[in-house]
Amino acid sequence: MKVHDFAKRLGLPASKVRYYDHSGLIRGKRQKGNNYRDLSQEDALSIYHVNMLRSFDMGVQEALEAQQQELSVINGWVEGHAGELERLVTWQEMRLQRLREMQAYFSMIQDQKERLGLNYVDDSFNVWNFGKTAPPTPAEYDAIELLVRNMPFSYIAIRVSRESLLSPGNELDVSIGLGILEQNRSKLGLELPPEISRSPGGPKVNLLMELHDPFSMTKMDIAPLLEEMRRRKLVPQADLVGRIFISYMKGSSFVHGVALGFFAEDG
Repeated sequence: MKVHDFAKRLGLPASKVRYYDHSGLIRGKRQKGNNYRDLSQEDALSIYHVNMLRSFDMGVQEALEAQQQELSVINGWVEGHAGELERLVTWQEMRLQRLREMQAYFSMIQDQKERLGLNYVDDSFNVWNFGKTAPPTPAEYDAIELLVRNMPFSYIAIRVSRESLLSPGNELDVSIGLGILEQNRSKLGLELPPEISRSPGGPKVNLLMELHDPFSMTKMDIAPLLEEMRRRKLVPQADLVGRIFISYMKGSSFVHGVALGFFAEDG
């Protein structure tokens, strides 16, 4: 069978068939007199096998050599590549989850829905590096670098100190940093320094806000959240912690989309 007809039956370009021929994959004998290759059904099977392995991202040379390998060798490659794909799938699923979280924020803000709501939050690790906070320790610097490298699985964290919540006046002590949920840290296999403490999760009342300057946040900005705490007869026992989802233009102003809240003792 001539190369053109053979390639057409395979559903491949003739140039690829010739490449496989030059690579030694095709074993059909050459015809006497015209030197044409006598392509066979067995050659078709070999080419399909190579293309199947290539579809799993095996290198061209690896796929060609796989024809001559023991099953254990091929299985070793398959096992390693399957593990790599599992990691990639996990990462993509986590990215998708983060994007869906952002979409949920967009929807609530754009539709002007109730911005005070209850949701469940996983345990987390947070490191603070800007605001009225002490300079990071060496361990915190290490954690910050690790979390920066692992965005978007880590997030921009925001904190309002308990002391400023209890103090008279309208001003609040605000810090920002980076954080990561325990479920994401575990999936990625990240090892944070032991000095970085784990914050327990649970049912959390969050307030969604658009702020021009989070560092200038006041008690007036979080009035619905403070009112909900009073309604529940809760006195702040810890800092208020949340996230900055994204920054964007609203009209002619630059704003930051913030979720801030407290853990609800009564669920």
